[in-house]
Formats: sequence, C-alpha cells, structure tokens
Amino acid sequence: MQDIPTEDGDVDWKALVDHLREGKTVEIPCAKERDYVRRATQVVKRADKKGIAVEVFRGEGVLRVEPRPAAVSNDTARTAGEGTEFWGERQQERQERREALRA
Repeated sequence: MQDIPTEDGDVDWKALVDHLREGKTVEIPCAKERDYVRRATQVVKRADKKGIAVEVFRGEGVLRVEPRPAAVSNDTARTAGEGTEFWGERQQERQERREALRA
C-alpha cells in the first residue's frame, strides 16, 4: 500500500494514477468528513478520465483506493462508504429547498 500525500497535504495525482496502473492499492489521508467526500469524488473522476476503474473504501483516517479488475467495465466506477451517502443526501436536500422556493 502506498501513501500519496505531498509535503503541503495535497495529493500527488500523477503518482496516485501511476500506482493504480501498476495494480497497487493507495491510501489518501483524510482528517475531516468533508475531505472523505471530496477526495472520493476526485479519485473516481480522475481515475475514470485515465481509463482506470477503481473502488474507494473508507478507512480509519484514510481513503483506500484499489484498482478494480479489468473484467469489470470502466464506466461503472463507484465509491463505497458513508461519504457518498452523505453527498447524495445533501444534493437531495438542496433540490427540495430549490423546489420549495419556486412554489
């Protein structure tokens, strides 16, 4: 497993993609709930752009990113964990507020 942060706390995306292409699991440190959600979304989008299917798992203080086997379709990249549920709930609440304001 590789830990990918840089000195200033950002993620080295080139190194992350390189490790995923090699079939290695990568861990990204996350201090806050917001970081989990944001990083999970970023990882899936960036990996998808590079043609890599990934699975993102939430660990204790880290997001664990694993490349998915090639047998699975690339356009079905997904994340697992509480962060995605939280994100979906927020989007739904925003939509309900917009509709209430229009009425």
